[in-house]
Amino acid sequence: MIDKDKLALITDLEGIFRTFIRGYRRDLNARLGEGFTSSELAFLGAIKENIEQNVSKLASGLNVSNSHATSIMNRLVEKELITRTRSRQDRRVVVFELTTQGKEVYSHLNEKRAQYMQERFEKLSSSDIKELIRIFHSLEQKK
Repeated sequence: MIDKDKLALITDLEGIFRTFIRGYRRDLNARLGEGFTSSELAFLGAIKENIEQNVSKLASGLNVSNSHATSIMNRLVEKELITRTRSRQDRRVVVFELTTQGKEVYSHLNEKRAQYMQERFEKLSSSDIKELIRIFHSLEQKK
């Protein structure tokens, strides 16, 4: 049996999630400026942490489609922030690495992101944030 009151609350929560995420991305992208997006920053960070990553591993790790990941990677190559080379172990695999410019841009953008995050969540205490993390982890679907 469907609990209509609970369903109404969940529907309200869904709208709040959607509004929050859209605003968060819009504001973060505006803060990054310089023709960069939060998605590009996320990919730069993932590549920085794990050089021997191919597109499918990056896409999976960032929870996006392979086609979206490929599009972002192409933009980062065009901006000369990453290089694309064949793996020495398996020539079929393409791997990515940050260029010197990519490392500098990542550091600069990541600092802007950190400042934005600090401002965006300043109303919440550390315990509030820990509680949100706990709640969201409890909602994650296990595959």
